[in-house]
Amino acid sequence: AVVSTQSGHYGREHKLNLRDTMNYTRLCSVSKRIPSLVSSPSRVLSTTSEFKVPGTAEFFDKQSALGRPMSPHLTIYSPQLTSMLSITHRGTGVAYGVALYAGTLLTVLPGGFSSYVALAEQYAPGAGLLFAMKSVVVFPLVFHTINGFRHLAWDSGRGFNIAEVYKSGWITLALAAVLSLAFAALV
Repeated sequence: AVVSTQSGHYGREHKLNLRDTMNYTRLCSVSKRIPSLVSSPSRVLSTTSEFKVPGTAEFFDKQSALGRPMSPHLTIYSPQLTSMLSITHRGTGVAYGVALYAGTLLTVLPGGFSSYVALAEQYAPGAGLLFAMKSVVVFPLVFHTINGFRHLAWDSGRGFNIAEVYKSGWITLALAAVLSLAFAALV
């Protein structure tokens, strides 16, 4: 079965079937490690932009010579409320995804979920420490939920003015803190 028609390195058209593609990929990965295996120039199948956009290497060489960073990222930007809330929103989403899978795993382990709850109750700290621990555990979930509603407001096209973005960010943090303390007190 023909996989695709590709333009070769020198402009030749050729058809690759699945077996040829797999063999070519293996040869290219081996040829990178042992250059003497391939006597003619070969095009390595790659996802780098060098083969997609001509002149990419020259561009990055020029940027390097000028002392410009590849990507400014966190090294030159000072932390802002908006970036910190964005990072926190992603982190809390991942953390609760992992927690959900871990909780699900506890249901299939020997003894079931209730035996692990009973074990945790045996080692329960005092009321003050327990309240603080519950607040810390529930805060990320409450924050992620409230910030999710903030994102839904943005999806509707509201709140993009920079003053409104900061205002909604501070409101999100304050509301998450208050609700976390309230939920920890209830349970």
